[in-house]
Amino acid sequence: MPKRKIKEEKPKKRLGKKELLIPPIAMGAAALVALVIIPALAPPPPPHTVCLRGEEGIETFQLHPRIEVIVDGRNMMLPDDVGKQPKDGEECRRPIHTDEVGNVVHIEYIRPVRLTLGNFMDVYNINNTITVVDNSTGTNVERTLNLTDYDIAYSYFSEAGEFTRVASPYETPAFPQDNKMVARIELTSKQ
Repeated sequence: MPKRKIKEEKPKKRLGKKELLIPPIAMGAAALVALVIIPALAPPPPPHTVCLRGEEGIETFQLHPRIEVIVDGRNMMLPDDVGKQPKDGEECRRPIHTDEVGNVVHIEYIRPVRLTLGNFMDVYNINNTITVVDNSTGTNVERTLNLTDYDIAYSYFSEAGEFTRVASPYETPAFPQDNKMVARIELTSKQ
């Protein structure tokens, strides 16, 4: 009877330099696609345009800046429903909104965001109109103003200790976390 040859195990083949580099290169390429290419092709929507989910006040980032509205030299207040208009037929509370009549704006989001007076105007200005609350008689009276009937000046209280005018609400600095910034919207009738 012939003897069977015992098959000798071949030593394991060692990985070469090329094989060792494949996994890190693949992970780097995947990270590049996920973090750079996809957001560039399909960026997320601006924070002030999304609708918040859940109950009021549960977001981790919160600010309470002041915005003054002056119409023909008279101080007006913001209504309590700014940023709470329906979107696509459903109730929507945006990250920049008002909670009560006054001049305090509430900014809340899941992470820190940099919003400006321009972002507020995007939410506040609906079809070229804004609603203000007139309390000059002691009772709150809502007035809807057509912005085409007014010259509008935007400004913010700066470190210089005065209101600094800007050409556009987007040129104001982002609302700071110390809530000390005061932005101003001045409307003057064109008549």
